Amino acid sequence: MQGETEYLGTFMPQIKFCFGTGLQVGLIIAAFASLLAPGHSFAGGRYAELKACELSAAGGRLSVQARCGSFEVPEDPVRPEGRQIELAYAVLPARGSRTRPDPVFFLAGGPGQSAREAAPLMRAALRHVNRNRDLIFLDQRGTGGSNSLDCDFDYMSDMLEMDFPAINQRLRECKQGWDADVRHYTTEIAALDLEAMRERYGFEQINLVGGSYGTRMAQVYLRRFPERVRGLVIDGVVPTRLRLGAEHGIKLDQTLYRLFDACAEDRECAAAFPDLESAFEVLVSHYSTNGQALSVTHPRTGQAVDITFNRDFLASGLRFLAYAPQTQMMIPYLIHEAATTGDPSRLASQSLMVTEQMGDMIAIGLNFAVGCAEDWPSWPRDLDQSHTLLGNSMLEFYDTVCDWWPRGEVPEDFHQPFDPGTPMLILSGEFDPVTPPEYGDEAAAQFANSRHLVASGQGHIVSTQACMSRIVTEFIDNLDLDALDTDCMDSLGPEPFFINLLGPSP
Repeated sequence: MQGETEYLGTFMPQIKFCFGTGLQVGLIIAAFASLLAPGHSFAGGRYAELKACELSAAGGRLSVQARCGSFEVPEDPVRPEGRQIELAYAVLPARGSRTRPDPVFFLAGGPGQSAREAAPLMRAALRHVNRNRDLIFLDQRGTGGSNSLDCDFDYMSDMLEMDFPAINQRLRECKQGWDADVRHYTTEIAALDLEAMRERYGFEQINLVGGSYGTRMAQVYLRRFPERVRGLVIDGVVPTRLRLGAEHGIKLDQTLYRLFDACAEDRECAAAFPDLESAFEVLVSHYSTNGQALSVTHPRTGQAVDITFNRDFLASGLRFLAYAPQTQMMIPYLIHEAATTGDPSRLASQSLMVTEQMGDMIAIGLNFAVGCAEDWPSWPRDLDQSHTLLGNSMLEFYDTVCDWWPRGEVPEDFHQPFDPGTPMLILSGEFDPVTPPEYGDEAAAQFANSRHLVASGQGHIVSTQACMSRIVTEFIDNLDLDALDTDCMDSLGPEPFFINLLGPSP
């Protein structure tokens, strides 16, 4: 979906899609079962007032036991006695008997993802950290249980087909129903909420782990409260200067062509899908001027639905298929099939599946509360992306919505570089279509006390990968960037390409 989310910190379970009849989605959960089982001991004292709760993700397929609570903050921090909103949070107390005094705060992506909804997967990724440090998941204002700015859409007719007038009208309707002044739902004010949470429990310092848009939140908090941050991990980096969404077209094309090159270098993929780049360009050219009526099976309802497959649908679908290694490896097959048979039905179905999964995670109102205030006013309008698959659709969408959206205030230094010298681990995926490795390089050049690691063959968000999880744990334990054991990264690489309907070759 274009414009719904700039940088999805998806932290989705590793999903495998089957091309068989009915388009099934299977979740690989067995590896997590012992890690997520109920029953770990919750600390009393500091969190005694919180209630036991179970947090779930992926339709309940992943869950974790936690302690949940909420607290009130002023919606407008300039008027502390004015209207209050409630912020929801969850805590996974350290499992060991000797808890370190500096917990880890997880900062979700989007903008618009609920941190608590990501807790089951992040508990698995940070399980070793959780031995002696509490994990805290605060839903950013405007997401999850924190006065969510949510809005339902028809992901086929509105989002995948980029029906901007319909989306714009639906946003206007949703805004009328929100009990919120959207001017006060910016990253800067959310950082104040994070500080209020720290103060609430009297932590002298905290560690931050942010993914995707959460890396912007981490940097904003670091700028305002540097003395409170012991160390931070930013995964899928949003550079300080970047306007969210402004380079989506360029970065998506970059990743797609890198995948085409990888296919050409793979003997089986190259044999199955010769001249993949040409096949892709044939699809783009054809659907730029033609729409094709299709009937596809809805992945959630199982009902046949009618769609119009055009360039917008192609761009939206490939964009989200490019996020994760498992779906990236289906792209050559889907492009080749659509180009050689003239039938993009399977590509459309897979695109709809992954788009709905991602869209269900996002409170779209927060996306625009952040983007219209922080990015759109200084968007680099001289950057023409009309030659890319996405074209200038992001700018067009933002122009449509931000023209009427009430915008919050943003400090003048918001996009200016800074460096307090805090230890920082920077992570990137080689094939990330929205926050590619060059963004990590940019952050590493800005922050002197940092180290940038690029996970070979990986996509958007890599800290959930077992090897990278171990490196994150080692960093948080001792903050020694030079001494990190990164040997396991030598065994990382891309998922095998899907060669036919049965998937990768044995």
